[in-house]
Amino acid sequence: MAEQMQDANPPEKHFDDHSVIVPQHKLKQVVTHARGSTQIDMSAIDRAENALDEIRSQFPEWMNMECQRIDTARKIIHEQGLTRATVDALFMPAHDIKGGATTLGFPLAERIATSLCRLLKHVPEPARLPRNLIDHHVDAIRAVVREDVKDVSNPYGVELAERLSIMTETFLAAELKEGYAKIAGDAAPRLVLPKVPPKISPKISLKRN
Repeated sequence: MAEQMQDANPPEKHFDDHSVIVPQHKLKQVVTHARGSTQIDMSAIDRAENALDEIRSQFPEWMNMECQRIDTARKIIHEQGLTRATVDALFMPAHDIKGGATTLGFPLAERIATSLCRLLKHVPEPARLPRNLIDHHVDAIRAVVREDVKDVSNPYGVELAERLSIMTETFLAAELKEGYAKIAGDAAPRLVLPKVPPKISPKISLKRN
């Protein structure tokens, strides 16, 4: 019972204006609670975790490759313009980062990529996409990886991700009008859109000058 209560109340990190829940991600614990330890070979889970540890050193290199992919797709947009084809080409690496960055140790990159995916997926007309907002997302993802920011509660990274999400949702709300209500529920939880969208400096950095 005590273990169940602990799982139901994961640890939190508290900041001045928000708290961040930090759940544990142990493969063995997930499988044990989901299926029961007597129904599976736990040694296989141990081997899987050991194998994951052996390749963990390659995670940064893989993320750098993903950053190169998304940067290349962004450059094609600048060269060829905003079309359905170029936007879809950018969506692919953004979606891959959204789906795998946390596993590779960069949860904030995944959060930023999620915002970019919403922007690219839900815009009615690709030509109306603001290129600077695309650039901000791509540069932010690259900055997270370049600065090796692996802490999901990094205050500068969290603030940057939140601002990008707000800018994305504000843009989509203006473009979709009444139709925005259909996708609003998928936005980041507790995200409140301001009357005036926040501005982000073209030079995105996770460190104070």
